[in-house]
Amino acid sequence: MKSETLVGFSAFLAFSASATACLVPTVGAAQERSANTAPVQFIDSQNQTFNDTRIIAANASHNKVAVIAWGGNRALQQEAYNAARDLSDMGIPIAFVLGPDLNGFDVDIHIQVYARSTPRADGRYGNDFVRDVRQDTRRAGINAYREAFPREAAALKLTP
Repeated sequence: MKSETLVGFSAFLAFSASATACLVPTVGAAQERSANTAPVQFIDSQNQTFNDTRIIAANASHNKVAVIAWGGNRALQQEAYNAARDLSDMGIPIAFVLGPDLNGFDVDIHIQVYARSTPRADGRYGNDFVRDVRQDTRRAGINAYREAFPREAAALKLTP
């Protein structure tokens, strides 16, 4: 029985790794990042309820900024994750929460930004505006960090 559980758990880990592989930076990209930046905390809550995902994001953002990507396709999710990596590179502690789809369509994504357990910003983007996701999410994350953590933000040189 124990070996069956381990095999099942290994299969789950392999599935989880392949499902989120598109959002994990490559080794080369990780080496280029500054040694002083903390990694992005990745939380997959696609199988959770909407309220559970909000609670997860609120808890994760107690001492950092959390970006929730509700649904979307791979390109939209990747741009939101890239914004989270940008924030991390700036020295902002960050969590990226991949939430369930809000409306059943993969051609749009809803982004929410939390800080100090409070929603600070949100936006919705369709496939036609994938180029705006990264910049707008990065800007919202910077503003949320400045509002929620003014002392820490003052120590960083943040540019939108």
